Amino acid sequence: MGKIKILDESVSNMIAAGEVVENPASMVKELLENSLDAGSTTIEIDIKRGGRDVKISDDGIGMSKEDLLLSVERHATSKISKKDDLYNLFTYGFRGEALSSIAAVSRISMSSRTEEDPVGNYITVSGGKITGIKELQRNRGTTIEIKDLFFNTPARLKFLRKPTTEYSNIKDIIIQEALANPKISITLILDGKISIRTSGNGMDNAIVEIFGKNVLKNLKEFELGFLGNGSLYRSTKDSIFTFVNNRMIKSKILEDAVIDGYYTKLMKGKYPFAILFLSIDPKEVDINVHPSKKIVKFSNEDEVYNFVLKKIEESFRHDDEFVSPTLSEKIEETEKEGSKFLDFSDFEKFTPMKSENKTFEELDSFKTTHSYKKESSEKRKGEIQGRENISYEIDDIFNKENSEPVKRSLNIEELDKNTIVKSEIVTVATPEKKVKTAFRIIGQVFNTFILVERNGVFEIYDQHIVHERILYEKLKKIYYSDKTSMQQLLVPIRIITDPREMEIIVENRDDFKNAGFEIDRFSDNEILIRAVPMLEFKESVENIFRNVLNNIKERRYSDIRENILISMSCKGAIKANEKLSYEDMETMIEKLHEIGEYTCPHGRPIIVKITLNDLEKLFKRK
Repeated sequence: MGKIKILDESVSNMIAAGEVVENPASMVKELLENSLDAGSTTIEIDIKRGGRDVKISDDGIGMSKEDLLLSVERHATSKISKKDDLYNLFTYGFRGEALSSIAAVSRISMSSRTEEDPVGNYITVSGGKITGIKELQRNRGTTIEIKDLFFNTPARLKFLRKPTTEYSNIKDIIIQEALANPKISITLILDGKISIRTSGNGMDNAIVEIFGKNVLKNLKEFELGFLGNGSLYRSTKDSIFTFVNNRMIKSKILEDAVIDGYYTKLMKGKYPFAILFLSIDPKEVDINVHPSKKIVKFSNEDEVYNFVLKKIEESFRHDDEFVSPTLSEKIEETEKEGSKFLDFSDFEKFTPMKSENKTFEELDSFKTTHSYKKESSEKRKGEIQGRENISYEIDDIFNKENSEPVKRSLNIEELDKNTIVKSEIVTVATPEKKVKTAFRIIGQVFNTFILVERNGVFEIYDQHIVHERILYEKLKKIYYSDKTSMQQLLVPIRIITDPREMEIIVENRDDFKNAGFEIDRFSDNEILIRAVPMLEFKESVENIFRNVLNNIKERRYSDIRENILISMSCKGAIKANEKLSYEDMETMIEKLHEIGEYTCPHGRPIIVKITLNDLEKLFKRK
């Protein structure tokens, strides 16, 4: 007699149930998606006993008596009928395993009625076997009630977590499904109390009803969904919600694309809040990877990654309103301190803040009014009202080899009223006409922050971060164009390393060379730096180099090339407590807006904004 046998149906059902019904949350997901596939507009889920008792009611198309009886059989489904349908899926369910798997490990009662049937039907199932059937009066739709989940699988029951943990997992499922279906009203009741309720009145309302007004206020809508600003950053990836063809999924490709889209906007250990909807030809994505249907595979992962990354980067480009915090956020928090509930009566969707009162004329953007040339020898004229004409290099602050000593340094303590008024408008000379820039420098405070008025808003710039961003963009442009200029050192710099550092240097010698460092191994634990990038460093070469090594060891940046560039820009930038001239400040701010990136390479915001309205609130004028 052979050793191979066909498993008993009850055993195979248990195996299938173990894959589909991992925990109460996975069961709720399957039931909820069945209701969604049925075209429901209102769904209510009532859960008790940590998820062991669940009741879900919907107003969908319902089931006939025949369909009701078949629904608890394995691989019985209305979603697909032939093999090719697996590659053209537009429904959540399709495997025909959910109800049969749930029925195998619980006691179920189901009632349903279609629009055509005069009465509904009611069946009971225990351990996968139908135990009763009868007719009853009810409205169109379906109600499924699960009792004693895992009553016949003690091992699975033993591994259920605390009710609070199971409820948390269930809420995660409901949140994701509600975001994917914002026009459907979904209510979650936990132990008799409403936990989540969405009205079905669109995405904006769904976001407010799930996360609160403040989240929507700090979201930016873009072509593929919503992106959160710095105030919504999280310590985990749990707030990156990704959907493919309206199905919530977990995809490392999509998560990486979102995180990389925030590159240089995220601080260490932080992740963005994002809601991403990707529509793709069903033939190009495989949902049938796992019974949970959470994991998908794309036929062309690189194409998907690059598409999402590009859309996010385009959304952030030249958008300082979104990445720069405003004082109003802190004022609102103070005003609402102690208030537990949101007031939706005066709710308005967030729009970038702009003051109604303009202190000077609205002007064209830097992109259209300025065209700086790369060569440092190219001059531009800076003409300041009430002052002498000043001619200086546009790149002097980045490479001061040919620049003259600064003649004047403007400090906030030295400013008087007349000085500020006289330097109110800055103009740039062009062959055709003089064009006003859209900002004016007020001064420098604490030798650390640059004060600016722009578009009717008072802005505070961190001078170190401004210069760090400028240097990073300049280094990146040079590095990736293979035009890095080196300068040979008369006396090589000798650096002692530990074995791990030596391994990093040897493995990445080409990357260091592309960044401008020529390195030779001197001994088992020593190297010689013979050439360095042709830049003016604010710190010693050894300090910069060691900072690069430390960051690599700490895995702060996955790409060693970016590690080198970020470390060099950080250590090479102007520091706090460094006095700047008016011309240096003006040049830095202009260059920053030309670049259009408003966080440092580490993700910190460059600008803090204070509107006239904020100031009036602070002084109790409003």
